[in-house]
Amino acid sequence: MGGMHWKSAASGQQYLYSTGKNTQRSLGPRSPDTEATYQSHRLRAADLDDRLANLVDQLNRFAPVNKAFNLARVPLATARILRRLGETPRIDKRLIVVGTNALFAYEAATGLQFPSTLTATEDLDLLWDARRQLSLILPDENVNGIFALLKSVDRSYERIMPFRAENRDGFIVDIIRPEMAHETMRPSPRLSNDADEFDASPIDGLQWLVNAPRLSETAIAEDGRPVHITTVDPRAYALHKLWLARLPQRNPVKRTRDREQAHAVTEVAVKWLNLSFDDAALSALPMELMAGTKELQNSMALEAVP
Repeated sequence: MGGMHWKSAASGQQYLYSTGKNTQRSLGPRSPDTEATYQSHRLRAADLDDRLANLVDQLNRFAPVNKAFNLARVPLATARILRRLGETPRIDKRLIVVGTNALFAYEAATGLQFPSTLTATEDLDLLWDARRQLSLILPDENVNGIFALLKSVDRSYERIMPFRAENRDGFIVDIIRPEMAHETMRPSPRLSNDADEFDASPIDGLQWLVNAPRLSETAIAEDGRPVHITTVDPRAYALHKLWLARLPQRNPVKRTRDREQAHAVTEVAVKWLNLSFDDAALSALPMELMAGTKELQNSMALEAVP
């Protein structure tokens, strides 16, 4: 809600100012009306502080319960980054969780849990929606871009490749983006003007995920506390994973896991979220991706055979 304070002018007259992130606006000279506005603001702020403290207390009390009931699923390294991104909406809205961590959003949407063989991960893939140029200035902090934001979460993160950072525990964060037409003839888009910023890795096929419907859910991290995850529609995820599994140049180990994840997410989408692959919401996906629909639907039919 911002702040509010009195400020004296050179004439000695006091004025009431409303402040926000990098903004300051005069509400007028001191008067019965501005006094009432100031007092109302103070009461409202105190009430919000009290409510926030109560909610934080509830989160802290329920965290051990969530862990005891095996609901704490999202890796803590992932959760810490996503929570920090959530505090900076200008960045958060442009980044989509893809890869294995997306499975935790589908779990939260259904109450199901995938087997650990499908959810085990030591990295986080963040897909940057680069359809609009992004320039970042984070107010009130010495943070100018995503890499600096990552360092604010864990100082041990170091950039080991232009698009990749790794911390001392070996957890990897990749910033990826769709490959553009005539990629080599165009300047690579920058996530921010920070000299140490990531250069998102261009990957073919990601344009389909950027154009796909999105799904947002609140999951529970390993510390028992909530974390918000925005990812792609599970049907688009399954189709893209199957497309990857069919690429001849794909690592055989990854190819097997891609197919297993595709089939598991399909079951969640169809059986538990009542979603159909015939939905018009998927109309933006190309035939190259939709070609996997038959295999995914057939896998469902095979599972139904007693």
